[in-house]
Amino acid sequence: AIGVSRRTLAGWFAGDYLPRTAELIERLATALSLTAFQADLLLYAVNPGWVKYGTPATVLAQAEVIRYREQDEKPQPFPQAMPSIAQIEATWRPHFIDAFTSNYQRWGVGYKNNGICRLERAMLDGRYQLTVQNDYHEDVFMGGDSNCFAPPLYYLTVQAQMTKGGTDADGYGLLFEAINDECYAFFRVRERMRRISVVQTRNGGDNATVYLRQLPAPALQPGAWNKLAILAIHDEHWFYVNDKLVGHQVLPRLPVARLDVGIAAGAGQAVVCEYRRFRVTVP
Repeated sequence: AIGVSRRTLAGWFAGDYLPRTAELIERLATALSLTAFQADLLLYAVNPGWVKYGTPATVLAQAEVIRYREQDEKPQPFPQAMPSIAQIEATWRPHFIDAFTSNYQRWGVGYKNNGICRLERAMLDGRYQLTVQNDYHEDVFMGGDSNCFAPPLYYLTVQAQMTKGGTDADGYGLLFEAINDECYAFFRVRERMRRISVVQTRNGGDNATVYLRQLPAPALQPGAWNKLAILAIHDEHWFYVNDKLVGHQVLPRLPVARLDVGIAAGAGQAVVCEYRRFRVTVP
């Protein structure tokens, strides 16, 4: 309908280069069902002389386009008294255990398309698989829509691996403090980079708080199964990869929220991740 490739569109939205003609912008505005003001704003942003629908230049100059923003929180030092994971694994009792041999706990399955990406969720004989095709110009995060609700104190573990992914942005992780696709926290693993981050959004995803930004995870093994874990004691959270502590953060809790598996895909990427042995234990 627009007459340009998906890569060209992604380049426009990323700011790498600009449309060459006003006609291309008008086609884009028509495809997106933009209002006259929104179309004029796009035209003005590229060339003020292209404004077509009569919006005053002073109004367009003062308009602000909301883009994805990140706000860093200061990382917190590890407390002197560190919890013993070995003791927790030996003594805490099961709260929610799933080996993914069936879907009796009602995980999300089938296809879901939110206009930005297409997500496929499937049970595969002991594994839960997420496949995402990202059609957006920025990274996307999606989850499995679990029915596991977070207790005040919990220890969550899962084994995960990426079976398809081509960029440093692609990977997997654990969603927590999750309400829906637009309200969650994400313990994110960038597998190729062997780094982790912890981010949170509550307002639809255009603004994220970054608690931990791309910290090294030397125990991570790209291409293999990796054990991810979150220990939460009220607001205090510890994050682990293959039983090695990679981060700690005090993060405010919601009264009710879900625990889930997650997948991350870079712009325009197709990514496949698998999960097994999802376990939540409590004191």
